[in-house]
Amino acid sequence: MIVLNFKAYKEASGKRALKLAKIAEEISKKYKIDVFVAPQFLDIPLLVKNVGIPILSQHVDDLEEGRFTGSVSFNSLKEYGVYGSLINHSEKKVSIEKIERIIKISKKYGIKIFALASDLREAKNIAKLSPYSLSYEPPELIATGRAVSKYKAESLQEFVKLVDRINPKIVKLCGAGITNEEDVKAALDFGTQGVLIASAFVFANDKRKFLEKIAKVFVSR
Repeated sequence: MIVLNFKAYKEASGKRALKLAKIAEEISKKYKIDVFVAPQFLDIPLLVKNVGIPILSQHVDDLEEGRFTGSVSFNSLKEYGVYGSLINHSEKKVSIEKIERIIKISKKYGIKIFALASDLREAKNIAKLSPYSLSYEPPELIATGRAVSKYKAESLQEFVKLVDRINPKIVKLCGAGITNEEDVKAALDFGTQGVLIASAFVFANDKRKFLEKIAKVFVSR
């Protein structure tokens, strides 16, 4: 599983977001692997309409619909055909109480929650709530080119063991600093089932070639 987070990069907005999503769709079909993209909220309808891979929201709030100005509701995600949502990224932190409510509501709407944890303690608390997926992403490594699978290897190993002890059904991912196929291979060797990638993909000189190299790691296993 590869999750591509477009964040709020202008290079991944509007028509450029669609271009990136089409590359992701092409690689997903060619190598028969799951590739998800998480665009900015305003770009979700454009991508849902024009590509066949699952689209994720970068965030969702703990509410269904109503008088909540500026919030992202589950009803809106459902209306647009969104597959799931990231939650608790280090750039968009929420409380554990809110995460619990979000996961509870998500089951009603059939929307998968891809939660993120900045450290092992947070990972343990979130794993107990049974999100669809949980990713280990130390914030100090984000966009540094220093992959968590190399620079936080012991912690990543402990993360995998911790989640498996609590709920082995949770899809285990990792992010932060993932920049090449060696980083991905190391992550999978530790027992994760996929990776989150943002800037390394968005700013790659040859985005198709970059993603293809990552995909081949999964196929070769």
